Amino acid sequence: MIKITARGFNLKEGTKLGVEKELKRVEKMLPETSGFDVTISKKISGYKCDVTVKDAGSFIRGEATADKIEHSIDFAVDDLKRKIRKLKTYFVDKKRRSGIDNLAKSMVDLGDEVEIENNNPSTEIRRRKKVALQMMTDDEAIVQMEMLGHTYFVYINEEGNTCVIYKRKRGYGLLICE
Repeated sequence: MIKITARGFNLKEGTKLGVEKELKRVEKMLPETSGFDVTISKKISGYKCDVTVKDAGSFIRGEATADKIEHSIDFAVDDLKRKIRKLKTYFVDKKRRSGIDNLAKSMVDLGDEVEIENNNPSTEIRRRKKVALQMMTDDEAIVQMEMLGHTYFVYINEEGNTCVIYKRKRGYGLLICE
């Protein structure tokens, strides 16, 4: 299933067909149950394209910004392909094939995004997101963070503690909440 959303402009049918054609090639690399969420936004500097793959609660995201809409789509799909290859290589090289199954089973939905309308202009919070924390290992959290392209990830570890894993210049850091 491919869901395409345009923000700030009307998307032409030809562009939708182009996106679907690009993603058909990526579908071959993924399980049949995978779905795509594509968001194309018009920015001052051009177009931004986010392509998110959802499969059994696991997420992989490719994103890109370019001056033309076609280029942003191509670059985002290329980024997504690179991340999928990286994920597959990670599990094959590290002999962690069962890890992807555990990751898919352990995660449900990462949460719903809610836009904030606030009359107080001094408030810096622009968006709130409710997240259902899932239990997973530190390695699974790192993989999920990398596949989302984020610099941190919140989860519950095996002992039941809320943890935040984050990127550092060299390696990762772990915060364990008490």
